[in-house]
This record gives sequence, C-alpha cells and structure tokens, in this order.
Amino acid sequence: MFLLEKMRCERYNLVVAHVNYKKRDNSDYDEKLVRNYCQKYSLPYEVYQFKGSEYHSISNFQDRARQIRYDFFQKLADKYQTKYLAVAHHLNDHLETYLLQRERKSLVEYWGLPAKTKQGNYWIIRPLLSLNKQQICHLLTQNKINYALDITNQLPIYQRNIVRKKLDILSKEEKNLLEKEIKEKNQELRKVKKLTKIAAKQLIVSPLVLKLDKGNKYLPEVYLRLLYFWINQATNGILQKRKKKLLSEVYKQLFTSQKKNLIIELGNNFSIIKTGCQALISS
Repeated sequence: MFLLEKMRCERYNLVVAHVNYKKRDNSDYDEKLVRNYCQKYSLPYEVYQFKGSEYHSISNFQDRARQIRYDFFQKLADKYQTKYLAVAHHLNDHLETYLLQRERKSLVEYWGLPAKTKQGNYWIIRPLLSLNKQQICHLLTQNKINYALDITNQLPIYQRNIVRKKLDILSKEEKNLLEKEIKEKNQELRKVKKLTKIAAKQLIVSPLVLKLDKGNKYLPEVYLRLLYFWINQATNGILQKRKKKLLSEVYKQLFTSQKKNLIIELGNNFSIIKTGCQALISS
C-alpha cells in the first residue's frame, strides 16, 4: 500500500495488480483494501485469485506462487503495453534474499535484490530498497493509510521465514554490516562476470565443444559460471536453477581430474564426454 500511495502521489500512470493466494482466512481483506483504494482514486486494477488446485498437489508453494504471479504480471504488461512492473520489495527483503543465497551457497546473478531486473518483455523495478519494513509501517501509520500484514510471514513454515526471524534479532549495526558485505560481494561479482566472458571466448570452441585448460588460470567460480552457460546453451536450459553441487562436480572432473577420458551424466539424456583436452556434450 505504501508503494501504491507513493507512486500515485508522484503521478505515475498506474495499473494496479493484486494476487490473492487464498492461503489465509483474512486474505480477502487484503484484496478489499486494494480494491477500495483503487476505486477511491479511480485507478484501474486487476486481481488474480489462486485456486486450491493450483497448489495443493505441489511440494514448494512459494516457487509455484512466484511462477503464477509473474505469469499474471506478464499478461498484464502485454495487455496494458507497459515495460515496467514496480514491486514493493524493501530493505529487509534485500537482506533476507542475501542470507538465503549465502546459506544455500548459490551461484547467483546478483547478491540480494537488484533495483532493476529484466523479466520477459518488461523490467521489474524496486523503488523501496532503501527503506526497511519498520520505516514503511511508520510512514503508513503517520499518513493514515490502511494496510495489512501477512501473519504467515512469521511462521517457521518456509526457509525464508526462518531466515527472516534470524534477521529480526540482528542489531542495526549488524544489518549495516550486512549491507556493506552485499555491496562488496556485488563488486567482486561484476569482476567475475567479466572474466567469465573472457574465458567463454577462449574455451568454448562451438556450442557443443569446450576446450579444457589446466583449471588454474581463473578462479573456480569463473569455471562454474562458464560451465553453467555452456551446458545451458547446449542443452536448451537443462540447468534451470543454478545447481552448484552438480557444476562443482563437473568442474572437478573436467578441469582438475587426471583422467583423460570419462563420461559425466547430466540427466535428461544429456552427458558430457571428456576426451583429452576437450569436452563434448552429447544427447
């Protein structure tokens, strides 16, 4: 609600999108808040209501919810011919995302949440990353704007919620140090990405063939990112998520193992065949 009020007051041309997950008894109240606000200010709005059949049979509700949510946003972006989607991620979300990435030892495109991300045919923008949740709630109360809190965010039912509780007990100084750490890691990541592009030009002979060096010219993360790019390109995206454990094993077998000839199974009928100083992806 804070983002909506902020952008309306700044006179943006808005279409409001709300997703009702129907996972809480009071989720309809959230929808009502948005609808009443939009009607008050004559703003066009669209609502997507989850159906029980969309998530009852899945193991990871959050992943499924995100997929459906952004499919909905893509349809609205096409319908209203917009290139931008503004979302209300704030500083707490940024820190939580980083802690999750660090805990999972992810191979990421960005540490935490970027201010701007390309998604399909539009850009996701995050104007509230400089404000924490407490500041936003204070401003909402101060300006007498009705809002709702998702109580399930405090329940230890998702990994992010567990991380959120850990973040809540950190001091202001500790959170400031986390912000600084994120900035430093993103600076380092930009350097790694540049090196990865250089390595790709040197080592990717063709879409299916990779030249192997001794594996000590670049940092291991450069090789991991190179392998991720090469494998996905050759297999039409077999690694939809960054499976760092698999990539680490492939890196060891190709670049540090003394074995000259071996086969690495990737799944989905794809494999990597190592012969001497090159590797070939076969299906």
